[in-house]
Amino acid sequence: MLRDWSDVYLIGIADIDQQHRGFFAASHRLYEDILDREGKSAVTEAITFMRDYAESHFQTEEVFMREHDYPAIKEHLRQHVAFFRSLDELENDLMIFGPSQDLADRALDITQDWLIDHIADEDMLYSLHIKGRLASS
Repeated sequence: MLRDWSDVYLIGIADIDQQHRGFFAASHRLYEDILDREGKSAVTEAITFMRDYAESHFQTEEVFMREHDYPAIKEHLRQHVAFFRSLDELENDLMIFGPSQDLADRALDITQDWLIDHIADEDMLYSLHIKGRLASS
């Protein structure tokens, strides 16, 4: 089931919350394209968007984590690398096999897994750490 944006996903860092909202909106566009049977052509756009989004978003996150000495930064960065590996696999399959409905479905799965597992869980952890540090200052 496709997740909708909800304030439950707010982590309390305005720039990052705005980027997360954009990621939810993009995953919904991909889903709609797949339903409209435009998934084959949408996959190229989805991969490009996810890579551009991730490069910018991860940089923003990493600055916050470093500025606030987030103790689990190494693990968080490994997750960022894993996300790029997933995109690399999609891109490789796109170059070899061309766009397909299966590839569009995989792109959608990656976006949804990322929204659920990373934003809702992992990003919330560093947000709590940052808020705790700011409160004790």
